[in-house]
Amino acid sequence: MIVSIGQFKIKKLTLLPEFLKLSKQIYNQAQKSKGNLKSQLHNEGIKTFYSFTHWESMEDMLTFVHADFHGKALQETQRLCKEVSFLHYETDDLVDLKTAIKELKSSDETRVVKYN
Repeated sequence: MIVSIGQFKIKKLTLLPEFLKLSKQIYNQAQKSKGNLKSQLHNEGIKTFYSFTHWESMEDMLTFVHADFHGKALQETQRLCKEVSFLHYETDDLVDLKTAIKELKSSDETRVVKYN
């Protein structure tokens, strides 16, 4: 299975309502998507947020990534966030959020994108 963890740092608090609305829409989309085994949203304070999912396959995850609300979010990320970090990795077992965040922050495979 594929674990996907993303960290999003919001540019400014005035964008928070829009970010939260889009995050909820994406979460609902993930819950209904083929191959989704687990979805979770989490935050640290009011400017750092996490998306966390488990997928049966990379194909299922990529289909979700480019569809509907998530596809729209890809176009809005630069406007809403000052920094995003992503990590996707294979595992045989379900992973808890704390473990996934630790992997995100320590893995050499984590992709970090900073926006102005």
